[in-house]
Amino acid sequence: MTDSRLKRWSPELRRAMMKARPEYFTWSAEDQERYGVAIPEQDHERLCQALLRELSGRTIRSPKAAARAAARISLEEQHRWNETVLPLVGIGEDCFFLNESFRDSETILNFHTLRAYDEGDDCFQEDTRKNEDPTYRTKPYRGSLYLSWARLFVGRQFTYATLSMAAGYIFAALDESASALIKERIPHRYVRGKNHGKIEGECSRWDLRVDAGGQEALLEELQQQTYVYTQERYDALLTDWNHRGRRGVCLIDVSEPQENNIHFVFSDKEALAAVRFQSFLRDCRAIEMPVDELNQAAEEEKLKLATFIRTQHEELQRTFDPSVARLRKRWKIMVHKDAFEGIE
Repeated sequence: MTDSRLKRWSPELRRAMMKARPEYFTWSAEDQERYGVAIPEQDHERLCQALLRELSGRTIRSPKAAARAAARISLEEQHRWNETVLPLVGIGEDCFFLNESFRDSETILNFHTLRAYDEGDDCFQEDTRKNEDPTYRTKPYRGSLYLSWARLFVGRQFTYATLSMAAGYIFAALDESASALIKERIPHRYVRGKNHGKIEGECSRWDLRVDAGGQEALLEELQQQTYVYTQERYDALLTDWNHRGRRGVCLIDVSEPQENNIHFVFSDKEALAAVRFQSFLRDCRAIEMPVDELNQAAEEEKLKLATFIRTQHEELQRTFDPSVARLRKRWKIMVHKDAFEGIE
């Protein structure tokens, strides 16, 4: 274990690891890292058992039961838990941990750079879309990170991170702005439908209906047109930012009083290629760019969106016929009884 990683180990984690897998401390740094990104299930259960005792004084005799209990801890406990285990499960200088799924037999160590991971994931997603819809036209890779979650240490500070492409960051701003702009045009609220909360097996029905004072059909049409518009802008922005050749990343502090958060916003796929997981923060700092260009682009897109929604709403008021209903797929949403367990 390198000195920098060793210094980040809390006494609680050391003691828990001594109970779960004491020989860990005799391994090479490389073997420790490989273990941390793919901890065997039985070791994970024993580690949960030991950590629950260390962090909260809870004694659970069964390792399996301890693992289940650890998965249901409160958000406040979860924050401390994440900080405690990060030096074990994270990699590189910053103990970087990517909170995303990997395919079988793969871990973050299979990918040298952020681009290698993202491009592989994008290729998989494109193949899936093509298999589901043979008419789908595969799109070139332009970077696809969108609000991905990670954790790392920034200096000595445990920090949550969000990773996005510039196009995705702007699209998220458009999506948020669209809801407010549409509500200004057509005031509405969501009310409980007749089936809301209806129990079916271990799930309950989620049935919230929109109340727009009789303008529900008009609202739905405006929302649909806005959705198509923002999706088209997202696709165009991905191409535009890749053609700019900025090869940079904005580090945007979005911290809250009790939680450190940074949004890493990457300009293009070449910026992803310049960032290694083993030296994530150092590589980001090396290509860091001011946030001004990104913010200006976001504001310009929001102005265009406001114009689009205004003109479309005015046009729909003149031409929309609510008696002509479009056929759209309606989803039945079911929520498992344990879905919100542990959420305060």
